[in-house]
Amino acid sequence: MAVCAAAALAWAGLLLAPGLAAAVSYWAETVLAADELKQFVLEQSLTVPLDLRTPLLGHPLFAELKLRHRTAAGEGAALAGGGLTAAAGPWEGYVVRDEDHRSSTEPFRLVHRSARAQGAWAGGLQWRGDWSALLQYVQAVPLRGRTGPLLVGQAEPSPPWPRLTWVGYGTEQLQHQFFVLDGAFRLSPNMRVAWGGVWQTGREVAPPLEAPGLIQVSEAAAFARLEATRGRHRLWFTVHATSPGFRSLAADTYPFHRGQAGVEGRWQFRPQANHLLSVYGEVREPLDDATAPFRAVEVRYSVAPRRRWAWHLGALAEWEGSAAPVVTWQVGGRDPDRRLDASLELETGGNRLRWRPRLEWEANGWRMVTTADTDLPGWRVQWVHSGHPFWQLTLVYKERRDKGAGGQARAWTHVRLARRLPERGEVWVRWGEWDQGRLDVGWSRPPTVAVGVSLSF
Repeated sequence: MAVCAAAALAWAGLLLAPGLAAAVSYWAETVLAADELKQFVLEQSLTVPLDLRTPLLGHPLFAELKLRHRTAAGEGAALAGGGLTAAAGPWEGYVVRDEDHRSSTEPFRLVHRSARAQGAWAGGLQWRGDWSALLQYVQAVPLRGRTGPLLVGQAEPSPPWPRLTWVGYGTEQLQHQFFVLDGAFRLSPNMRVAWGGVWQTGREVAPPLEAPGLIQVSEAAAFARLEATRGRHRLWFTVHATSPGFRSLAADTYPFHRGQAGVEGRWQFRPQANHLLSVYGEVREPLDDATAPFRAVEVRYSVAPRRRWAWHLGALAEWEGSAAPVVTWQVGGRDPDRRLDASLELETGGNRLRWRPRLEWEANGWRMVTTADTDLPGWRVQWVHSGHPFWQLTLVYKERRDKGAGGQARAWTHVRLARRLPERGEVWVRWGEWDQGRLDVGWSRPPTVAVGVSLSF
């Protein structure tokens, strides 16, 4: 209660501060364990936009202040974070604590915003103009059981000059640096080429079977992509290669396949209005013994006229190594009013048969989505009612059968009831966490009860 009172006082004081913009927002939610109500987590945040007019900078200064607080039963100290973002003309800067920083914009996705240690500080400064520059520092990111600082620098001249990015992080056991060069240019008005290359260097602790000490790291990756359009035809074509040991420990996903060289492309053709033929192909060859060759071919035809039934048919065949091909058959349709959307995927390979149906139905004020997967196996139903001017109800129920426990069924439920506050926000109560609309998410999470509020002034 003391925390809520302090946040409310700060909120009221900021509302009276000069130079404050109108859209001040406050969010809070208390989550309790369903089996033990004494176990709780309280999170709250306050976001304050600022409009500060000053002639010293030569440009209007726009800023946003965010304060966040989290406390839980049994914790020795509460967690507090937040950040300040400011922009004036071509300049933009930010500083945050225990908040996400900025993901890198180079094509290899070397830095993801969520790569940070708890309580870490981060800051950045960016210039946008005929040429652009960026400098970002993160105090601590997770690095194989340890934490260390991260630094990103980027310079982007005017086209067609390439962009240069440098990323570095390290601890006493490893130091990695990445040098990235990427760019794009046009061969003609209908043909564009994008390319990029990255070199990873540094040192890290040798594997256990090798001699103790630090070993040298030298890895690389590159790609080139061609995009072309002509009449009713559209084509994109990508060539890429990545060495086996290439890896950024501050990344989330990687757009290519490590330890492989590949070629992939897609051709699209419109034989007539609202008709589309799409053909996709991919070939990957291993650069080491850890992976197997891969082949894929997909053909899909879709028809989507206005005020008439829409449908699609397709098939995807994949070969990995010497295994038998896996073929996925695709079919789907949508009614003229775009309220019914149904699809079915049937995957076959050897003796395997996998069904993945999906059915979505939308009417005035409500929407239902049903999905199933025989490979899990399980099914999921989501129903949302939003037709009332003040109330919104979301129900999710799903089941799966544990293959290792004699096929015993497990149930999972999520219920959220929200009361809208016109032009102010909403308050809500919910049971269970949101599963992101996925059948394979949420099974390990314990049931919880939550109450929350979101307000703006």
